[in-house]
Amino acid sequence: MTELVLTGLDGANPLGFLAALGVLEALSENHSGARLAWRDEGVWRPVVSGVAMDREALVAFLDADRQAVASDPALALQYGGGVRDLKPPPAEYRAYLEGLVAAARVDSRRSVDWANAFATDVAVDNNGATKPTALHFTAGRQLWLEMVNKLVAEVTAADLHEGLWGPWIYTRELPVMAWDATAARDYALRASNPSTDKKAGVPGADWLAVRGMPAIAVAPRGARILTTGCSGEWKTGRFTWPLWGGPLGRALVRSVVRTPQLSSLGAREREARGITCVFQSGIRRTDQGGYGSFSPASVV
Repeated sequence: MTELVLTGLDGANPLGFLAALGVLEALSENHSGARLAWRDEGVWRPVVSGVAMDREALVAFLDADRQAVASDPALALQYGGGVRDLKPPPAEYRAYLEGLVAAARVDSRRSVDWANAFATDVAVDNNGATKPTALHFTAGRQLWLEMVNKLVAEVTAADLHEGLWGPWIYTRELPVMAWDATAARDYALRASNPSTDKKAGVPGADWLAVRGMPAIAVAPRGARILTTGCSGEWKTGRFTWPLWGGPLGRALVRSVVRTPQLSSLGAREREARGITCVFQSGIRRTDQGGYGSFSPASVV
């Protein structure tokens, strides 16, 4: 079986984990045999199998996929005169969801899966707006969907190559989703508000992480929103994710990622699910605007 070890992605970094999910999501829409596993090589690396591609072919495929999904209606949400974020009035988000559901088919449901990772019209914030996923780390002038649309429009094959194979050199000034636990920007440790900075990142990895979001679904519980792998309060939460040793297809990966109470599973329970390691990062949000970031991960 052909294997590709994605040497640029680190499973102990939320961004690396989410980007690997994005590779699998994209491949699975055209290759039913695509599989994803994790291998400890001193760093936890994702291993893609089940597709007959070399490095260059995989980059070319993912670049073509990026162009193909640029017009996906899930990314077209706008409200309030053109705002492109995930906090519309609940009625408008409900109408957006209903439109995506009406257009979905059994073999073509990417849009609804994506939207199911964005928000729920049931939960609202203190202003009465739709409450987004706990991985919505933007605030103030930063608009989440506007940033995503800029990524999908401007990421290049070279960006994808850097994200997949490394090294990450942080030279591209495209939007940063703030999921990289190695690049925290704590306001308290800085002389200025980080929201005004032009921050260079790894846009290929950021885009692939957005592509992987369908595995990180949200759901309402009463008037609150629950996000896969996330627990705790909005400003002092945690994100917990598993790594697995055997090659799994998209459906099984989603099932493993959504395992409840991962951090409390015993060794036998983890082994039964094929889980080899569980990581957890703190979710921190600034008091000045609520900009989010991940703390470095630890094994749990």
